[in-house]
Amino acid sequence: MQHSFNPDPVKCRDLFDGEEDLYQIPRYQRPYSWEKSHIEQLIDDLYDSWSADRNSPYYLGSVILVKEDGDSRFDILDGQQRMTSLIILYAIFNDHFHDHLSDMNKRRVEERVHEQALERPRLRTSKQTDLEQSVLKSIDLDEKNRYTEAAEILIDCLETKFGDRHDELNDFFEFIDQNIELIRIISDDLAHAVRLFQTINTRGKDLTVSDLTKSYLLSNLENDEDKDDVIEVWQEITTKVDDDYDTLDSILGMYRLYLQQSKAQETRYQELKSEFEGQNPKKIVKDIRDFVDNYKQIENSGSKEIFILENLSHTLYWKTILIGAKKDGVDYFDELRDELIGFYYSYWIGDYTSEKIKIPSIKILTLLRDEASLEVIQEYIESKRKRDNIPERVRDGLYSDNVYGDEKWHKSLLIAIEYSLSDSQKVERIKKRGGGMHIEHVLPKSYGSAMEKYDYWEDNFSREEASQLRNTLGNLIPLQYDLNAKAAQKPFDEKAAIYQGKRGKPRSSFDLALRVARGDYGDWSPEAIEAHRDYLIKKSAYLLNLPADSILVEDNSGDSE
Repeated sequence: MQHSFNPDPVKCRDLFDGEEDLYQIPRYQRPYSWEKSHIEQLIDDLYDSWSADRNSPYYLGSVILVKEDGDSRFDILDGQQRMTSLIILYAIFNDHFHDHLSDMNKRRVEERVHEQALERPRLRTSKQTDLEQSVLKSIDLDEKNRYTEAAEILIDCLETKFGDRHDELNDFFEFIDQNIELIRIISDDLAHAVRLFQTINTRGKDLTVSDLTKSYLLSNLENDEDKDDVIEVWQEITTKVDDDYDTLDSILGMYRLYLQQSKAQETRYQELKSEFEGQNPKKIVKDIRDFVDNYKQIENSGSKEIFILENLSHTLYWKTILIGAKKDGVDYFDELRDELIGFYYSYWIGDYTSEKIKIPSIKILTLLRDEASLEVIQEYIESKRKRDNIPERVRDGLYSDNVYGDEKWHKSLLIAIEYSLSDSQKVERIKKRGGGMHIEHVLPKSYGSAMEKYDYWEDNFSREEASQLRNTLGNLIPLQYDLNAKAAQKPFDEKAAIYQGKRGKPRSSFDLALRVARGDYGDWSPEAIEAHRDYLIKKSAYLLNLPADSILVEDNSGDSE
């Protein structure tokens, strides 16, 4: 069947003018989600264009509309964020800035917000009460919702730019109404419109994978009841991720990897589309929901092992493998998780790039999907690490004299060891960034000025020793930022007292700091740094699933455990 398809360049005024220009956001679309930055950018761009040439057009992209037989309103398939923002912009001119408009513009703006003949709102959404009562009828900033938040931002932007220059504000309204241009594309069939949407947005602007995937699934259904079923499940999915579409896009990238166990050759959407061809959309959407459920279980586990994995510099592979393990119901999930910690951290400390882990990650996922035993996966990992000289490379990294300066893994490793010292399975998340944690140099990083201030450091270290040891693993501990600032360059006995909460600050919550403060290594000296380093390396060996003697230099080992 041939469906009509009418692309039409229109002014903003033409979108909200006639009796037929009525719109609604279908319930399968995402809610209004523009943030302050999006709104401010729109006003800044419009203002700049208006300031440069008040007669020049401003192009705001395209909108795709669907109006099937019997519908009184156009469904907005693409462009709902912009259309909603424009309606809110018109609404604040109609209410907050109404007195500053000319009589003609007052009549115009009333027509833009409501169709006048039957007094119908131009736009309906799934949150119509919020939009209608707190914005379209009159602006009520005491009501807190997405629409009033946008209205308040728009008001602030315009008041900041125009102040009491009311004539210019009136002129700016005319620019918005007369000079904003869009391409209006109207279709009389949803499936046809969805295919059009996919074509435009895979060749042009980069919409979300979730938008494209959802629209593809709907385009392959004829029955309205089946479409409603898919929409309902999709809404469950978006609710599970708190309407965070960036997160959902990431999950769909993991889902693609889970299905294909291969590097992507095209965009995530194109790969998923190829995978879905010929399959039942209702089964697909339920499988995606199941995948998201398992993702959320891992995210919310509160497991210290998951926290350790989250501090890696990447998430795609380990998370996909573990989601797949949960989804497929393997009976060795915990053991696999621990193997992945050792695998990924050892390649990171061994100074391999993320590119190096792609193929072995896909191999591990393939073994998992093929129902291989844990022993087979372990044998593969052991063999792969042996071929890549992982023990030797890890040893070189751990013994580097500039762990703090050159190695990006030092903070994650110390946090992982800190987690390993807890007997509890459920622990509080240690934030790698923010959260007040800092990496403390026990021997001050600026050792020269410390030696000038305090005899202790000059008595215990030569300048050559301090230069060689200050950034080594054995001189580093995790510490709360306020304690780190208080300890600064002080002598070790004062630092130890601060770590233990004896100088008016709370005691450190980090076991590694307390171990040093208790004097497990005696005074802080070159020998103490070496002993602490060897302790950390032994703990690292356990974490990395490597024999301690494969990464510990024998001449430097000590009986410090």
